Amino acid sequence: MKLTPLNITLAVVLLWVISEWQSGQEMLVSWGWLVVWIIVISLIDLGFRLVFEDLSRLWIMQVAFMLLVGILIILLKLQ
Repeated sequence: MKLTPLNITLAVVLLWVISEWQSGQEMLVSWGWLVVWIIVISLIDLGFRLVFEDLSRLWIMQVAFMLLVGILIILLKLQ
Protein backbone atom coordinates (compact mmCIF):
# COMPACT_ATOMS: atom_id res chain seq x y z
CA MET A 1 0.00 0.00 0.00
CA LYS A 2 1.40 3.37 -1.02
CA LEU A 3 1.57 6.14 1.54
CA THR A 4 -0.67 9.04 0.51
CA PRO A 5 -1.94 12.20 2.23
CA LEU A 6 -5.42 10.72 2.64
CA ASN A 7 -3.96 7.61 4.30
CA ILE A 8 -1.99 9.84 6.68
CA THR A 9 -5.11 11.89 7.42
CA LEU A 10 -7.12 8.75 8.13
CA ALA A 11 -4.40 7.41 10.44
CA VAL A 12 -4.24 10.70 12.36
CA VAL A 13 -8.03 10.78 12.79
CA LEU A 14 -8.09 7.16 13.99
CA LEU A 15 -5.26 7.86 16.45
CA TRP A 16 -7.13 10.92 17.73
CA VAL A 17 -10.35 8.92 18.24
CA ILE A 18 -8.48 6.15 20.04
CA SER A 19 -6.72 8.66 22.31
CA GLU A 20 -10.05 10.36 23.10
CA TRP A 21 -11.62 6.97 23.84
CA GLN A 22 -8.78 6.03 26.20
CA SER A 23 -8.94 9.34 28.08
CA GLY A 24 -12.46 8.66 29.32
CA GLN A 25 -13.89 11.87 27.90
CA GLU A 26 -17.08 11.95 25.87
CA MET A 27 -16.32 11.19 22.23
CA LEU A 28 -16.99 13.93 19.69
CA VAL A 29 -17.73 11.38 16.95
CA SER A 30 -19.89 8.29 17.28
CA TRP A 31 -18.63 4.89 16.13
CA GLY A 32 -21.11 4.86 13.25
CA TRP A 33 -19.87 8.17 11.88
CA LEU A 34 -16.30 6.99 12.32
CA VAL A 35 -16.99 3.92 10.17
CA VAL A 36 -18.67 6.12 7.54
CA TRP A 37 -15.64 8.46 7.63
CA ILE A 38 -13.24 5.54 7.11
CA ILE A 39 -15.23 4.16 4.17
CA VAL A 40 -15.62 7.56 2.47
CA ILE A 41 -11.94 8.49 2.82
CA SER A 42 -10.89 5.03 1.59
CA LEU A 43 -13.13 5.29 -1.47
CA ILE A 44 -11.88 8.79 -2.27
CA ASP A 45 -8.28 7.56 -1.93
CA LEU A 46 -9.04 4.63 -4.23
CA GLY A 47 -10.61 6.98 -6.78
CA PHE A 48 -7.54 9.22 -6.76
CA ARG A 49 -5.28 6.17 -7.19
CA LEU A 50 -7.28 5.02 -10.21
CA VAL A 51 -7.19 8.46 -11.87
CA PHE A 52 -3.60 9.47 -11.04
CA GLU A 53 -1.07 6.66 -11.42
CA ASP A 54 2.02 8.88 -10.95
CA LEU A 55 2.80 9.04 -7.21
CA SER A 56 3.97 12.67 -7.21
CA ARG A 57 0.86 13.82 -9.08
CA LEU A 58 -1.28 11.75 -6.71
CA TRP A 59 0.25 13.51 -3.72
CA ILE A 60 -0.26 16.96 -5.26
CA MET A 61 -3.90 16.27 -6.13
CA GLN A 62 -4.73 14.76 -2.74
CA VAL A 63 -3.14 17.66 -0.86
CA ALA A 64 -5.04 20.10 -3.10
CA PHE A 65 -8.27 18.15 -2.43
CA MET A 66 -7.73 18.28 1.34
CA LEU A 67 -6.99 22.02 1.22
CA LEU A 68 -10.13 22.64 -0.86
CA VAL A 69 -12.28 20.61 1.54
CA GLY A 70 -10.76 22.42 4.52
CA ILE A 71 -11.42 25.84 2.99
CA LEU A 72 -15.01 24.86 2.14
CA ILE A 73 -15.63 23.66 5.69
CA ILE A 74 -14.28 26.93 7.12
CA LEU A 75 -16.45 28.96 4.72
CA LEU A 76 -19.54 26.95 5.65
CA LYS A 77 -18.85 27.40 9.37
CA LEU A 78 -18.52 31.19 8.93
CA GLN A 79 -21.94 31.54 7.35
